[in-house]
Amino acid sequence: MLCWEPRPSIWKQHTRIEWMKVTITDIAREANVSKMTVSRVLNGTGQVAPATEQRIRKIIEKMQYQPNLIARSLAMRQTNILGVIIPKIEHMFLDNYIAQILSGVTDVALENDYKIILCPVDLSGKSDTSYLDIARTKMLDGMILVKTKIGDRNIDKLAEGDIPFVLVNYKSRSDQIHYIDSHNIKGAEMAVDYLYNKEHRDIAFMAGSMDETNARDRMKGFKKAIKKYGLSCPDCWIMYGDFSKEKAYAETENLVQSDNLPTAVFCSDDYMAIGVMECLKSHNIDIPGQVAVMGFDDIELSAYIIPSLTTIRQPIYELGKSSARMLLDIISDNEQVENHRILDVELIARESA
Repeated sequence: MLCWEPRPSIWKQHTRIEWMKVTITDIAREANVSKMTVSRVLNGTGQVAPATEQRIRKIIEKMQYQPNLIARSLAMRQTNILGVIIPKIEHMFLDNYIAQILSGVTDVALENDYKIILCPVDLSGKSDTSYLDIARTKMLDGMILVKTKIGDRNIDKLAEGDIPFVLVNYKSRSDQIHYIDSHNIKGAEMAVDYLYNKEHRDIAFMAGSMDETNARDRMKGFKKAIKKYGLSCPDCWIMYGDFSKEKAYAETENLVQSDNLPTAVFCSDDYMAIGVMECLKSHNIDIPGQVAVMGFDDIELSAYIIPSLTTIRQPIYELGKSSARMLLDIISDNEQVENHRILDVELIARESA
């Protein structure tokens, strides 16, 4: 049921406007001034007599005027909107990694009066549409790209344009490309160091998507540490889970069937580690008694699974915050802006290893 509460008689002539969008023309007509004068008050530009400005603001408040943000942004050549490009994948809104990145980006955006547009994009190359199409709309002041693929030529095209952007968890050799990443090589070495100190000499590795720089760096760190300790790692112990719990489960199933179990498995992210643990438990293999399992990221879920997951923590929320701060610095032409920033990692020891 719709309840109607009469307004003071001075506003009765505007009952039609109550039910439709109020425009600058309506405000100007009521205040008996030009639309230009109303625009000056709204945008804080030009000179308007204090008494006139006060009268206009009262009318704006009474008529509940809401500005057309799109038209206003185009006129000012600034939208105060940041686009966050994420991969279009199944259950993407349940992905704790993406959620923590977005949380960090959003907090910085709100602190600086910016809005966020979330843009899921097919990064497989199978679709004709890309984030370049979004950039060309000119509706964004800048873009943050999450889980960018190696060899994505659209990155170079984006760098040639005029829209600022920052890559998250990605490394580039180009000084034209701004990115935020973690010490992935160091983190993988820390994981092997920990397992070695726990008397493990047979250590397998579950790799992430090798078309992402962070996955390659974690592979590099693993192999570097294995070589440092003089350990052998047969090809069957290098598995490719592509940052997928389901693929990691399937890879572990093959490992179990081979009757050549390692004493520990280090995984390039926590979701794959969870897949490994689920498969091992389905075969009644004790964790960590028979096989220890380690992950990378320290998503929130890792502390609550059974057994709780030993992992390398990268500051995912801080990655989001830092990427947003860097992007805003670029937008504001801050001469002190960093081109590249690498965040530190730490070992989180729990029950699984």
